[in-house]
Amino acid sequence: MSLRSQLLLRLIILSILLVGGTAWLGYHDVRKETRELFDAQLARSARLILSIAQAQNGDAGFSRIQEYLDENGLSVMYIDFGEDDKPLTEDAHIYETKLAFQIWDNEGNLVVKSYNAPLEPLTLTKKGFNNIVIGQYNWRTFSLLSSNQQYRCITAERIDVRNDLIVKINNDLFYMFILLVPALSLVLYLSIDRGLKPLQRLAAQIDRRGGDNLELITNDYKYTEIVTIKNALNQLLHRLNRTLAREKRITSDAAHELRTPLAAIRLHTELAKNAKNREQQNESLDQVIQGVDRTTHLVEQLLTLARLEPELLVNDFTDVDLSAVIVEECSLLSPLAIEKDIDISFDEIDAEPINGHESSLRLLIRNLLTNAITYTPAEGKVSIRLCKQEQHTVLVVEDSGPGISEEDRERVTERFYRVNNHQAPGCGIGLSIVERVVQMHRGSMKLCQADSGSGLKVVIQL
Repeated sequence: MSLRSQLLLRLIILSILLVGGTAWLGYHDVRKETRELFDAQLARSARLILSIAQAQNGDAGFSRIQEYLDENGLSVMYIDFGEDDKPLTEDAHIYETKLAFQIWDNEGNLVVKSYNAPLEPLTLTKKGFNNIVIGQYNWRTFSLLSSNQQYRCITAERIDVRNDLIVKINNDLFYMFILLVPALSLVLYLSIDRGLKPLQRLAAQIDRRGGDNLELITNDYKYTEIVTIKNALNQLLHRLNRTLAREKRITSDAAHELRTPLAAIRLHTELAKNAKNREQQNESLDQVIQGVDRTTHLVEQLLTLARLEPELLVNDFTDVDLSAVIVEECSLLSPLAIEKDIDISFDEIDAEPINGHESSLRLLIRNLLTNAITYTPAEGKVSIRLCKQEQHTVLVVEDSGPGISEEDRERVTERFYRVNNHQAPGCGIGLSIVERVVQMHRGSMKLCQADSGSGLKVVIQL
């Protein structure tokens, strides 16, 4: 189901519930208020009739009132109660047959009544409201005693009068509800369709792009939601563009760097094949093995460099004990140091665990130690220092090797760059990996001359 259909369906259901609930509450409120209004009118009519009757003061007065009632069609000769609901004259109303009143004196005599009132009291209740059943109809009555307790007026109203009004109001609400739902649905559909137009334009703009077009989306959108999507897409395009550029550089560099060792392997393989004696053949095969080892190391370093993507590893950051990592890496590289009789020292001063990616930090230390041991001559020294400076952890690796000239220090972190006077085997990626790990941890790296006067000192601040 489309987003438009989902929004439309949910809004229509919500609108039906809200409008229907409002209509239902309105119906109950109208029914309650209508009954209150009719009760008020019933009581007011009783007070008015009783007041007029008292004003006449006596039997002659009541006879005169009865005459007036007869002249105005309010007190015709007795008609069977509730059997005729038709108006007596053209200017009368059908509801008149559903309204009645009586006036009784304190001796139980009926002195005045409406034409549709019976000869018996409408209710036995002396004061207030009451519901009674006369014939097949329900009636609402109100009794009122005069202040001198001599007369009692009873007004009555058939309850179906009230129900007729309530039903009419309810029908009006129902028809409005029936008409409102389709109209509201149409308005909602048009509004949603118009609201989704910018999203459709954005989708069309992306759909028209080719697979190699990673340029940022530049169209101006005024809606916050569309701008949010556009910004997220631009961030994704930026990351893809950077990743693809990095992959292209690595592929290009790898193709360039692998060409030489592969050519050398092929050359020495042919020499071994065409060797005239056993000694020449073994020499060529040794060169082949060295070439394979160098190529293997180069491929491993390239793969390691390709995997060091900060956005992919940031979720794996944990608290890392660098001291323990340094000790373990020194232990692993100790055979290489022992072979050259190199002394490795480690000094720790108030170091604390840091939040980082453990595997990449191990790679950083391993490359620094490997480079230091590789380029330090026999019987040399490699010192490691880990300390806390303000809010940073500082790692210092210092060796007694030939060092790096000041003009080369800016370039040694470039991939495949190697100092000319260094004869040790390598592929020129180690410091590139170290720099990438430092960047992942938002740190800094500085290369300088060792304190002893010769050798390289690497200062890393995390």
